[in-house]
Amino acid sequence: MKVPSFAFVVLAGLSLSACVSVKEPIGTSVGYVNDPALEGLWLSAPDDKKPPSYIHVLANDDNTFTVVGVAQKHGDDKASWGVLQVTTVRLGANRYMNVHEVSEDGKPKEADGPDANIPLLYTLSGDTLSLFAFDDKKTKDAIKAGRIEGKITQNKFGTGSYDTVAITADGPHLDAFLKAMDAPDLFGPVMVLHRVPPPR
Repeated sequence: MKVPSFAFVVLAGLSLSACVSVKEPIGTSVGYVNDPALEGLWLSAPDDKKPPSYIHVLANDDNTFTVVGVAQKHGDDKASWGVLQVTTVRLGANRYMNVHEVSEDGKPKEADGPDANIPLLYTLSGDTLSLFAFDDKKTKDAIKAGRIEGKITQNKFGTGSYDTVAITADGPHLDAFLKAMDAPDLFGPVMVLHRVPPPR
């Protein structure tokens, strides 16, 4: 699954070998409601390899969020910015979001099919927002065990190979599966964001 370059900056940790696609976005069977706890300005925790990113989450009237992200200049990498569209849904006790890249550095993005959507689990603890993506190995095991309908494709890459993992279950079956209490066990950490307090 191709991950948009801006999303790669904002949602650090998603990679070609650890990205699971879904046939339909999470939550299609129940509908989307904006989670008000996500609104506001967030800052990614910087490290030596990735610049800190500011992420502003803006709620729209159609139960979508517009997310504007800015990655600061870092070493030889110039500053960049982009816009994401996000929907949120709660299935049981679990919170999920679907992320779609709208534009990067002012240029529109036109991804279609499963590559257009990045499914994430998220948790909120005070002013800390943690994002999680499907773990490819755990998802493969769930597919092989018949817990969820999916497809595993082996791809050759030079002298090695990697698996592409796709959940092919339709929306209602995917949502029922992700409503289970143990569904978060299939996800691995992606990124931690910290809320930037509003000016006084």
